[in-house]
Amino acid sequence: MNLLNYKNNMYRIFSVWAMALTLAACQKDDSAKEYGDSLIYMPQSVNFSMGSNAIYPVPGSSNGISPTGMNYTVDEQSNKTKILLGASVSGTAKGAFSVDVKANTDTVEQLLKQGTLGADYKALPTKNYRLPNRLDVPENGSATFYLEVDNSVITDPDNFGKHLVVAVQIANPSRYTLDQKRATTVVDINIAGLFPSANTTSEINVTPGATITIAGQNLDKVTALKFSNSETAIPILAQSANSLQVKVPEMGGIPRSTIDLVTPFGTTKSAFELVNLNLALQVFTDTYGANIGANKDGDDYGSSQSISTSVFKRGTSSLAIKYAANNYSPGGLVNTVGFEDKGYNYITFWAKGTTSGAGNEGIQMALMGDGMPDGYGNDFAGVGIIVTKEWTYYKIPIGKGAAKPMWSKGTTFRKFGWRLNNWNVPQDETIYFDDILFVK
Repeated sequence: MNLLNYKNNMYRIFSVWAMALTLAACQKDDSAKEYGDSLIYMPQSVNFSMGSNAIYPVPGSSNGISPTGMNYTVDEQSNKTKILLGASVSGTAKGAFSVDVKANTDTVEQLLKQGTLGADYKALPTKNYRLPNRLDVPENGSATFYLEVDNSVITDPDNFGKHLVVAVQIANPSRYTLDQKRATTVVDINIAGLFPSANTTSEINVTPGATITIAGQNLDKVTALKFSNSETAIPILAQSANSLQVKVPEMGGIPRSTIDLVTPFGTTKSAFELVNLNLALQVFTDTYGANIGANKDGDDYGSSQSISTSVFKRGTSSLAIKYAANNYSPGGLVNTVGFEDKGYNYITFWAKGTTSGAGNEGIQMALMGDGMPDGYGNDFAGVGIIVTKEWTYYKIPIGKGAAKPMWSKGTTFRKFGWRLNNWNVPQDETIYFDDILFVK
């Protein structure tokens, strides 16, 4: 072999060796070899107070442990709720890197299938949220991003009381090693904890100028109130997370209405209606209405009635009807000029008993009237209700579209009342009725 060939062969050997070293260097795991134990993780993947298997609750604190700094914001312009997430590198090493961001639907499906989360949990539909595809983290080794959820899914009545779950995962880091145990955050969106709801009111039947208290949850997020399907605003006098004190405005031609709660998420409706007393037929409030009194036709056998000033739901008195024990006795009211049909759609009233009947099943009664299809006093012919020892609000359809309309035999009828429907009431039973109204 001549010298020139020898040099060429040695050059090729050294070139191959250098290339092999270069390839080996490229195949190294930069994060493990160059930076030691530094690991990339999601700070929200662990709630330190609950253990490594806990999920990330929304609403909650931004880092899972601090009581300050909520982990979401509401963007009214984009109509989205933005939930704070992020990625960081542990240890002393710092430096920029990037990771992919994606949803891990398999994790959620497994949790729901196993029943780990409970019956009120369900997957957040993929069409209702957005994630960035990639997160670029600067030199300080930490950055945040948002899971953006459509407010429409939060305000959807089908989701009230539910927990919507989505698993967010980081992957494919540009450098460092991924901490697989802390690379996924299971986000628990508690709809009840986010969205305002108005569940009850201190008064249902109202007049303009009255002050009432609305109870519910997250009411501190309400920005305005108005009657539904109108522009009539309801002034807020005092506000907290669990209550709103409001002043009833002039209701004009509104006979009854739910309340619209305007919030950053959108608008929702109260679970109750307010009834305009001025537009209702007041059959009995604190006393009998005009031309109305106890039925004295002789067919209210086994019952008697009086005005009680010691038991009442609203105002200063209630109508007390005493029914004979072990009897199907009726008790009713008569309008001497007739109850005229003026487009009333409902009868509303409060009622309570003094016992619960045998077996504590409640006192079974039926609403009846001589203008109803089966007439007044027929056994079990009316609309059934159950009366207990607690005041209960009843709203029963009586208009033309009702199953048993009050005015099925003409434009007026003379009397209506309630029949005791069960024999298993061993002693005389007094039923108290308050705020009996015909409502449009």
